[in-house]
Amino acid sequence: MSQSSKSSNPAEPQEVPPGFVSEAVDPLVIEGIELLAVEQVDALVLVEPGSAELTRAVAGIDRLGERDFVATAAMSGRLLDRRFRSIDGFLGAKAPMARQLADLRKAAAEIDPAKLKIGSKRSPEDEMRKFDRYFERFARAQPRLQEILDQLNEGRFALEQDNAAIVQEEGSLGTEIETLRQYAHLAERIDQLLTARIEAMAEPEPARAHALRVDVLAVVRRRRQEILTHLAITTQGFAALRIVEENNAEVIRAVASAISTTTAAMRTAVLTAQAAASQRMTLGHLQAARLAARTMADQAAALEASVTGPARGAAVLEEAWGEVYAALDRVDAQKAQVVRTIAQADRELTRPKPGAR
Repeated sequence: MSQSSKSSNPAEPQEVPPGFVSEAVDPLVIEGIELLAVEQVDALVLVEPGSAELTRAVAGIDRLGERDFVATAAMSGRLLDRRFRSIDGFLGAKAPMARQLADLRKAAAEIDPAKLKIGSKRSPEDEMRKFDRYFERFARAQPRLQEILDQLNEGRFALEQDNAAIVQEEGSLGTEIETLRQYAHLAERIDQLLTARIEAMAEPEPARAHALRVDVLAVVRRRRQEILTHLAITTQGFAALRIVEENNAEVIRAVASAISTTTAAMRTAVLTAQAAASQRMTLGHLQAARLAARTMADQAAALEASVTGPARGAAVLEEAWGEVYAALDRVDAQKAQVVRTIAQADRELTRPKPGAR
């Protein structure tokens, strides 16, 4: 559209980014819009000024895109409601998922292998007994851990369903945005064609040209600006919703990572417990060897060298639990990002929509 200079006429539309409308409309659709614009302008120019027919035609132009204004406002409202449900039901500070994540962190801390402090000057037998006590605590905590993980999985599935619904709504909103672009292009072409016709009749029919400029062109330009403004706000809201949807997907991935990481850490603890049981058997053989004759001293020394003790197992467990904490931190960070993004989307979607009647 031509916007080489900004007119002081209040009916003149404000500048919009080049290509904001016309370049986004399908070329095949533009051909139909062009024919419709020519037809509309021909009808407006031929109608007698001040007639009831002209009044009806101008009223029709003043209602361009009205249904889509209402539809986009309704969809924005539904998306707002869904987003608030998403915060309250999934990501809010008092939401079940937030409570479950806090419970998981607390449960993980209670059986944190860092508290073992293996590797001191205690004998291997003492360290093994300490290891045994740790696995007794772990065995008692394991059912609760699994319960929390199952609840988190249910919450993750619900969040996935909510996100899928948002994607569907985005598709509908995208269709309405495309229709608004077409209306904006139609209004632009009516403006341009009508302006040219008015200028052409300015000398031979000055009164008729003045009437068309005041009664018709001003309405066309006002409605065009209303469509452009509504389109810009709706497009911004759509972009914000896409970001919300993408951030929700990141939360889903982060929660899934926390679940899988904790499950892996639990599996590591079970395997370490099994290894500890094997080490207890080896230590038993070692003690028996020490009580044997001196001729078995070399064999006992070799056997003792092969026993790694609980230190290695504790190190493996600490590494696995460190990954659990890191995964939970990622979930917290992603949830905070979603809340910030939703605040931005609120500003876009709750901004008053001009032209809605």
